[in-house]
Amino acid sequence: MSNNKKVDPRIIRTKRMFKEALISLLEENYDKSKLTVQSIADRAELNRATFYLHYRDIEDLMEQIIDEILMEMYNTISPMNEEQTSTGKWNRTGSRLIPFLEHIQQHAGLYNVMLENRDFRKRVFAIILEIVSLWEENRKARGRTFKVANEIIVSSTLGIVTWWLEEGTPYSSNYLADQIIKLV
Repeated sequence: MSNNKKVDPRIIRTKRMFKEALISLLEENYDKSKLTVQSIADRAELNRATFYLHYRDIEDLMEQIIDEILMEMYNTISPMNEEQTSTGKWNRTGSRLIPFLEHIQQHAGLYNVMLENRDFRKRVFAIILEIVSLWEENRKARGRTFKVANEIIVSSTLGIVTWWLEEGTPYSSNYLADQIIKLV
């Protein structure tokens, strides 16, 4: 017997509708303290009972959205195959930063809202830290001997990204990546 059970497409569609409803409410600057299961269900054009078939509460829905977004982001910046890893393509400075920024730019409204969530911000911080840690070798190769803690670089990068989102992403992801790399 296989563990690869096929998920009913109706369940997938229903969950997607609830997630899109929550995201659209958050993107509209909906007052989070007034956010209710009913308001999410109304936006999704589904009922509350259906919501509770899939989620414990709004926090459960939010956690699932965060997990999906971060998994998508992580997949965006991960090496696609062994050839890229072995040739060193993914080890160059910026090679992971650019897809990271492109992903954020594509979902700017969502990230602008989600970065207010403390847990989400900490998890994005960890992903950026992974990217920045790869830069150390490149800094040494360029003769940059100053020692700045990676956490300081990550905090600065996250601050720049947050500003970029708040301003409506006025610069391309490539330009922003170049500017961030110059700081390192």
